[in-house]
Amino acid sequence: MPRYFIDFQDGALWLKDEEGQEYQSLQAARDAAIAALPDIGRETPPRDGKRNFVAYIRDEQGTRLCTIELNLNATC
Repeated sequence: MPRYFIDFQDGALWLKDEEGQEYQSLQAARDAAIAALPDIGRETPPRDGKRNFVAYIRDEQGTRLCTIELNLNATC
């Protein structure tokens, strides 16, 4: 089974996946990243109401295969 690495970025904060995890496919890794992003978004909201969360999926060679973004934009 292939090993994928899911790195997360929240503004200037980077969380690099050093261990990776085995998934049956890139689609399965993508689904895992999509499921994780809303949990990250539950952190303390920013003062300006804007935030961009990004997940990057890499293979074992370090090649970036997929980018998933979740944008928060509150205007009031």
